[in-house]
Amino acid sequence: MVTITISGAEKSGALSRIAVFLVRKGYPLKGQQVTESASGAKLVKFTLDMTQLDKAKLAAEIKKISPDFNVVSVEGAQSAAPSIKDMAARFPDIASLVRTYGESFVPESRDRELVEAGKKIGAFQYEKEWSFGSPLKMPVALRRTLVPALETFGKVDATDSDVTLPDSPFCGTGKIACCEFLTGFMQGFLDAGPLTQNTRVQKAACRAKGDSRCTYTFSYDL
Repeated sequence: MVTITISGAEKSGALSRIAVFLVRKGYPLKGQQVTESASGAKLVKFTLDMTQLDKAKLAAEIKKISPDFNVVSVEGAQSAAPSIKDMAARFPDIASLVRTYGESFVPESRDRELVEAGKKIGAFQYEKEWSFGSPLKMPVALRRTLVPALETFGKVDATDSDVTLPDSPFCGTGKIACCEFLTGFMQGFLDAGPLTQNTRVQKAACRAKGDSRCTYTFSYDL
C-alpha cells in the first residue's frame, strides 16, 4: 500500500476532486481521509493499493488539478526507476522520467549516471532524427541540429559557443536538479555526428544553484 499526503486542500470539495481524479487516472484508490499538520494546516491522505509509484509524475498530475495542491509525502512506495529505453520511447516528454531516474541514485553518483543516460538518449535522437544529409561542422551543427533538438524541451537561446535554457524542465529548483542529463544529451548528440565528435560540453550556470538561467558552453576546433 502507498499513502499519499497532499497539502493545499483547504477549499470545500478538494478531497472529492482529488479522489475522482485518481480514480479516473486508474490509480487503485482504497481509502481517503482528512487530517491536519502540526501547524494546523488541512491535509488530505489517500491510500493506493500499489507498491511502485512514479512520485514526480503523480506530483505533476496533482498540480494540474489546482496549483494549490502539493504532494507532501509518499509513504510505502518503492519507486521504479525508468529505463533508458523508457525515456527514449517517451522523448521529448521525459522530464518526470529523468527526475525519477535521478532519484534512484545516491547523490554521490547521480550526476555521473544522469550524464551517461543523457549521452545515450542524445546519440539515439541524433541517429533517429538528424543523421540524414551531409554532416555538419560546428558551429553550424549547433544551430541547425542541436538547438532544434533542444527546443523540444522549451525555449533555447544560442550563440556559437553556448546555449541557454531560461526555463529548463530538468532544473528543479527546490527539487532534485537533473541538469547534468542535458550535459550528457548534448555530448552524446554531438559525439554521434561525424564532424562534431571533437566538441566538449560543460555546464556553466544552473538555476538550481542560484543562477538566473541554465547555460552550457561548447569548446571545439574549427
